[in-house]
This record gives sequence, structure tokens and C-alpha cells, in this order.
Amino acid sequence: MVTMDDTPMTVTTTPSEVAMATTTHPEDATSHPTRWESPDQTFAKYILEKGKGIETPNLGATCVVQIIPLVSEGLEQGLVGYPMYEENEITLGEGDTEISEILDACFETMQAAEVCEVEVAKETVGMGTGDELLRFQLELKEFTRKEDPWHQGSDEILSIATHHKNKGTECFKAAKIRPAIRRYSRALKLLVLLGKDLPEDLKAAYINLRVACYQNLAACQIKQSQHDFVIKNCSKALLLDSGLVKALYRRGCSYTAVNEFEKARQDLQRALEIEPANKATIEQLKVLEKKSKAQDEKYAKAMAKMFGGPAK
Repeated sequence: MVTMDDTPMTVTTTPSEVAMATTTHPEDATSHPTRWESPDQTFAKYILEKGKGIETPNLGATCVVQIIPLVSEGLEQGLVGYPMYEENEITLGEGDTEISEILDACFETMQAAEVCEVEVAKETVGMGTGDELLRFQLELKEFTRKEDPWHQGSDEILSIATHHKNKGTECFKAAKIRPAIRRYSRALKLLVLLGKDLPEDLKAAYINLRVACYQNLAACQIKQSQHDFVIKNCSKALLLDSGLVKALYRRGCSYTAVNEFEKARQDLQRALEIEPANKATIEQLKVLEKKSKAQDEKYAKAMAKMFGGPAK
């Protein structure tokens, strides 16, 4: 446990301090002496009280925090993902909202006892457009870091990956697509760590989990019309199990969307061979044939216009 009293004040310069610009908050230069902007420019923070030590929390860390919204209009816990106003214990990465992702990233830059003000554009979290800002005051009172995955056993890594997959499914059912994508992606990153030395008794669960994550990622991405990613993830799932009707169907839909009609036809016909009465696949084949015919007619008209005029 890292607390205010566990770690003495140090003069060591941390990586985050090196990156901090010596700019001031436009409203109050005295109470906002130091500004730091995240590398991806999704948020900026102003340090009000410097923390102690050099250690910072990581994803999965247990943190005692206080989150105070400074612009509260339109905000509620369902949007923020974490309790506000009162001191609470949270686990980084478990908020599952657009705002909580930003708060997680900010907490991961903070040291024990640090107090800061964080600003994020409403556009970044899907709440508006332009330069309008959300502002929070954050205090990280204490934290316990999560053990790094590469120090954990195969069964524990598989369990944590399963947790993220299940949470991703909860998000998907709640129409929280981007948080669902983050969850499935986390699960797959953890599974990469298992490598080739996986115990025999875990291999079936490992493969099933990978297949589920690839298919579920594709289900999210097809809702966002990210067809290249749908095709890639369905292809990865089909390499593990060639008889996955949902993967064949979704890849067929995305091939149709990007005008790869022959590949789409092969996938959808294969899906019908496995499940001849699948209504969604039957309807998608009709969509495919209609779109393919329309494109053929368009090309024919274009060619006639180019070469079909009277000879001079």
C-alpha cells in the first residue's frame, strides 16, 4: 500500500515531471503552478498539490480517491463511471465510460497524495463539439498497484482475461460500444502473454476465449462500420474454428460493404451450408446480390458511355 505516510518526500525528478511544461492555468496562476498534457492530447492536468514518491498506480490498481466535478452540468455517475464528491475506493479500468477512461489515464500519472485539476474537451468523450471543457478536481489519497501480468500464473491471467471479456459483453448489451472494445482488447492482450507454454488443461479455455473476443470485437466494430477490422478479427477467429457461422456472416457483411462481392458470397454460402435456415444469412445474400447487380449495371453504363458512342 502506498500512502501519504509510507513514502518520504523526495527531490527525484520523475518522468512525468520532466514532461511537464512550466505554464500556468489561465484563471489562477498561483493555485495552478504546473501544467501537464497527455501525449495523446486527450486531457491536461494542473497540479495543485504535488504527490510523494515516484510510484504511480497502474490499470487494475486499487485507489482511494476523491473526484469532484468542477463543471457539473449534465454529469451523473452513469456518465462518469465512478462515484463523485465523497472519498471512495475504485479499481482503475472498471469505470467503463468515456469519461472514466480519461480519469483512469490521469490517475495513472499521479503519485500518492497528489491533487490536480484535469480538463478534457467534451468532444473527446462524446458530449459535445468544439473547445468546451469538462473539469474535475482529483485527489489520489493512496493506492495499491496491481501485480504486473507477466508475474502472474497462467490460470490467473486466463481468469482476468475472462473477467474483461465478460465485462465487455455487459458493455455491449448496454450499447456502450467503445468501452466494450476496450474490454475485449484488454482480454486479448492478456492472452498474448500466455504464449506457447500454456498448460494442456488450459488450452481449450484459452482458444475458446480468444475466439469469443475476436468475434465480439467484430460485433462491436461492425456497428461502427469499421469493416477492415471486422474482416481481420473474423479471419482470426475462423483460423481457430472454421465453422463459426457468426464470424462468416459478419465477415460476409463487411466484404459486402467494401464491395468484395465474391469473398462475401463465399462466406455467406459457407454459413448457409452450416446453418441452412439462418434467416440473417439468407437476407444478407439478397442484399449482396442486389448490391452486386447494381454495381454491374453502373459499370456497364460507364463503359457504354466511354466506348459506346457513334464512330466518327
